[in-house]
Amino acid sequence: MIVAMTILALVLGIASQSIVMASRSIAAAKAQVEAVRAVRTMLANYEANTESSAIGSEDPTQSGWSLKARKIEVSRAKITAILIQRTGAAGAARGVPFLTFVPEQDSNSP
Repeated sequence: MIVAMTILALVLGIASQSIVMASRSIAAAKAQVEAVRAVRTMLANYEANTESSAIGSEDPTQSGWSLKARKIEVSRAKITAILIQRTGAAGAARGVPFLTFVPEQDSNSP
């Protein structure tokens, strides 16, 4: 009887720890989805406003996010490097910055 109760207590303890870990994973996944949405929105806004946006400037309109862009040339290919990161001390601890490259928009194309 004591052995059965001990085994039952161990099983219930493991089950409760699994539930706690699953809820933490869900919370982390939700935070990542929100970060991806913010990055996606900033990239879409950047690509839509390439002519009017200043290269290398930060976008303070997004809450806690900054966008930095720099034009670079790699063997006759002109591309723009875009760095999106959280601003402030709290943002630095939440994750790494997002870096992507987009082809430079030709000013003659529509």
